[in-house]
Parts: sequence; structure tokens; C-alpha cells
Amino acid sequence: MANGGLDTAPGSIYAQKGLKVSFKIIDDWTDGAAALATDNVDVMLTTADVWAKDYAQFKARGFGAHAFLLVDWSRGADGVIAAQGINSLKDLVGKKVAFAPYTPSHFLLYTGLKDSGLSAPQRSAIFSQGIHTKDGIEPATLFAQQKVDAAVAWDPDMSDAVAKRPGSRKIYDTHTARNLIADILVVSDQFAARNPQTVSKFAEGWLEGVRFIGEQPARAYTLIGNIKDFNIPTDLAKTMLGGVKLADRNDHKTFFGAPGAASDYARIFKTAQEMYREEGVLKGAVSNPEDSVNRNLVTSIAK
Repeated sequence: MANGGLDTAPGSIYAQKGLKVSFKIIDDWTDGAAALATDNVDVMLTTADVWAKDYAQFKARGFGAHAFLLVDWSRGADGVIAAQGINSLKDLVGKKVAFAPYTPSHFLLYTGLKDSGLSAPQRSAIFSQGIHTKDGIEPATLFAQQKVDAAVAWDPDMSDAVAKRPGSRKIYDTHTARNLIADILVVSDQFAARNPQTVSKFAEGWLEGVRFIGEQPARAYTLIGNIKDFNIPTDLAKTMLGGVKLADRNDHKTFFGAPGAASDYARIFKTAQEMYREEGVLKGAVSNPEDSVNRNLVTSIAK
């Protein structure tokens, strides 16, 4: 919205701020992190849980990057769908569950199962017997084709898969796990050090775009529907935006909280690190969530 499309359109919010922004669609989470680490992109959209892994791995390799903006909270856009007869996460024991490892889907399933009352061996069995995919789209496809009993996916693929499989339904999602999946923006240290004002303007423009969507939703849905690379019709854009809570300045400030204080960001970051350590993905010292945020940029945009 702030850019008027994937590349800066004349008269757009970013154009008025003197910025030229190019958005690149990278569906694979690993490829996205690699693009940031190799300076092929300057800013990356990720989730706070996946960032807990990437930050630690970047740090181990000597690459610096920091979170600086809350984008949105998932509010129903991520969930677990299951075949008829499977009514809760407890019923997943002994079932074939498809999910993409080391993505928000993995984190959603991990935290949901931890709160489900299942024993540690039962939870481990669900993960070890799971069908692992490269992205969050394939689980929904496998589910629709009745090749798995359940899947962890995100919209629009999740709702589409349920519609294609009679008797199936969503058994757990981010309506229930409300403050769990948060999209954030991360910037490379090198770019932020060279262009602090650019990053600040970028964040300001982003928040103005969020405000525009709130004030003129119909125009926003139309613009999104006109972006060919998205292949998302206007009505689907409306449905998808209905599954998230776009963050304004106050949401952003509350999410990151005061330096060193308890916050949703710190909670998610720590829980995700715990998951990745259990998986053997992260080793060595635990990262302090506060170290992974660029508070100078956060302060400048959160006034």
C-alpha cells in the first residue's frame, strides 16, 4: 500500500518520502534469510519465532541484523486442519500430520501440543512421524488430496483445503493462540548503519500504509488484487487481511515493550529458542531477545 505495488509507484507514500523500494517475493524461509545475509535484500519480513533461529545463526556466522518493526499479529490466518473424527490436538497421536519444519507452522504446532496435555513422548511421536514439507503451502495440498490426516497451514491455502475435503475442519488456530505468530521486519546492520534515516522513513511509510488500509479498505483490496505477482483476487485479499491484525504504532510499542522488560516479543523469542534447542538446531549460549532488536530505530518510529 505504501509503495503502490511491488515497485515504487509515482505518487505513492514511499515516492512522496523520496524512497525507491522494491519488494521481492521469496516463499522459502531459508532462501529469504540467505538473501538478507548475502546483501541481496536489505530488509526481511519474517516472524518473531523464526527470527529467534535466524538471529542466533546469523550471529554465529558473524552477520549482524536486528528486528525493528512489528508488522501484524496472526488472528486465524495460521492453523491446524484435520479430517473428520479428529476434534482436537490430542487426537493427532498416531495420525499423519503434514507441516513445514522451522516455520511458524512448526512453532504453532509445538506450542499447541505443549498446552494440550499430551505427554512428552506423545508430542515427540507426532513430530517424528510427521510429513515434512519445504513450505507452508504443500501441507494444505497434501491434506486436500487426502494424503495426510492433518496439516498445519496458513490462509488462503488452509481454508481452500478444508473446502475441498468434506467433513474436515480447523481444530486449532491463532484465534485461540492469539499472541503467538507475529510478523516482523528485520534490517541488516550494515544497511541500517549506512542509512538510518532511510530505514526510519521506510517504517513511517509502512505505518501510513497500515492506516490507509484501515481508512480505505476497499481501495486497498483493489490495489492488492491488481498486483499480478500476488495472483490474489480482490475478495481473497479482503479475506486474508481479515485473518491478521495489522500493527499500528501502539501495537508496535506494546509488542517490543521497554528495554529489558517482559514483552510479547521476548516471550515468543525465548519460547522459539527453546523449541529450536530441543530440535538440535541451535547450540551454544542462549541469545538475549533484547540484543536482537535495534532500539534506536524502534524509538524513532514509535514516538
